[in-house]
Formats: sequence, C-alpha cells, structure tokens
Amino acid sequence: MEKDTEMNKRELENLIKENLKDTALRIHELDFEDRNSLIAEYKEWILNELDFEEVMMLPYEAYTNKLDRDFLDNLN
Repeated sequence: MEKDTEMNKRELENLIKENLKDTALRIHELDFEDRNSLIAEYKEWILNELDFEEVMMLPYEAYTNKLDRDFLDNLN
C-alpha cells in the first residue's frame, strides 16, 4: 500500500506542475482580478502542506484532450 501512496503523490505533484505550466502560458490572457484570484489559489497550494488524502476534483478538460466546442461559441 505504501507504494500506491508514493505513486499517487508523484502523480499529484506532476499534475500540479503541469497545471502551473499551463497557467503560466495563459496568464497574460486573464484580466487583473482573475490573475489575482488564480495566483492567490496557487499561493495557498505552495505555502500550505498538501493533504494527499484529500480528494481533488479536476474539470474534465484537465485530464482529456477534448474541448467543448459549444463553450467556445458561447464566449462570443
């Protein structure tokens, strides 16, 4: 069971790193208020100890390559 926990920690750490990378690539598209909110959330992750037992929910797009085309149409 210890090995499973270690694998989950590595997977979670990789997801966080990937999320930070993606955010850095798109942060210039956000307005001031959204940037502040996003950075505050990441600051909380960085400064607080991660609870690996807590269930983290990710949006569908976070772990798939599929994009909801209707969502993009609704933005215009």
